Amino acid sequence: MNKMVKSDTIELLQELLEGERAGARIALDSLKEAHDERQATLLSQILIGEVESCRLIINCINYLGDLPSPNIGDFYIKAMRIENIIDRINFIDKGQRWVIKKINKHLELTSSEFVRKELEMVLDIHILNSNAIN
Repeated sequence: MNKMVKSDTIELLQELLEGERAGARIALDSLKEAHDERQATLLSQILIGEVESCRLIINCINYLGDLPSPNIGDFYIKAMRIENIIDRINFIDKGQRWVIKKINKHLELTSSEFVRKELEMVLDIHILNSNAIN
């Protein structure tokens, strides 16, 4: 397979960043609705992971010479429409697994070693958080 060109890598990173921003905001807003300590701990872990993932992805975008998108992904609106906190947490896991799948699909196609290493850390965070949900 061919390596991704810089513009494709930036497009992927922007999409991931918008999703991570959505995930961070969902976790923050859902934390206010947590019914017990387990939910609060889980949502706090997810929030920390999403914020760290945003930082790592922004590092990549800056490294490639572009500006990070200020947008928040549509995932936020979809998730917050789910009133039941347990159902919403399960929906958050779908987002975690989407990121895992997306990164796994593109990781080896990324020509920048720096970007690859940062994305590997984002991947590890999402695997950890998905495992915690399940």
